[in-house]
Parts: sequence; C-alpha cells; structure tokens
Amino acid sequence: MKIAIPRYEESVAPCFEYSATMAIFTVEGTEVVDQIDVPIRSRVAFDRIRLLRDHGVDTVICGGVQEVYEDMLCAHGFCVVSWVAGNVEDLLRDFLRGRLRAGSGRLGQHRETTGQSEQPPAV
Repeated sequence: MKIAIPRYEESVAPCFEYSATMAIFTVEGTEVVDQIDVPIRSRVAFDRIRLLRDHGVDTVICGGVQEVYEDMLCAHGFCVVSWVAGNVEDLLRDFLRGRLRAGSGRLGQHRETTGQSEQPPAV
C-alpha cells in the first residue's frame, strides 16, 4: 500500500491544492518500508492526480481540500481521509493503527474509493 500526505515542513499541508511537497510512504502490513518526498510543480488537479497514480498511491491523507479535488480523487479510486491536522508521522501512525478519522471539513467523513462515506463514531 502507498499513502500520500501533502506536507509543509513536518506537518500535513493545510491545503491539498497548494501544497508544494507530497510525502509518499510505502507500507507493508503496518510497517513503513520506504518514503520519498516528491516536489509538486503544478496546481492543476489532473497533474496532481497523475503524480499520485504514477507513484501507485492508494490513500491520500490531507488537510483542507476543495470539494472538486476531493471528488476527483475519489472518482479516480483513491481512499481520501481529509480535514486532518498534525505531524505527518503521527497522522500516518494513527492511520495505520485505524485511529485516524476525517475532521470537520466539508462532510467530516472518511470517503472510501466507492465514493460513499463512512460516518465517524458518535461521541
């Protein structure tokens, strides 16, 4: 599995469509076996999606994201966990442990590749 997180320094970038670097993690089981940081030179949605597909990414964990970008990512088969904030390593660890939930952005929901949403647990 490959997981992409747009990053700004050591944190998830606050806005997917304007991030300049994408951290891409290769995961086997629950272990990270490789990481690369890929510079992003284009703000065009299709270029970002192409970059993710070219690197074999399955899941995108991101901060804020415009509806159109999130819809495009889901339509292209990516699992999207959006509207999260924090340290990239912490977010990745929480995701791999099944503890990461989408934040309170557009829908406040974790969107699977089917385009359907999973309600976060009630508090």
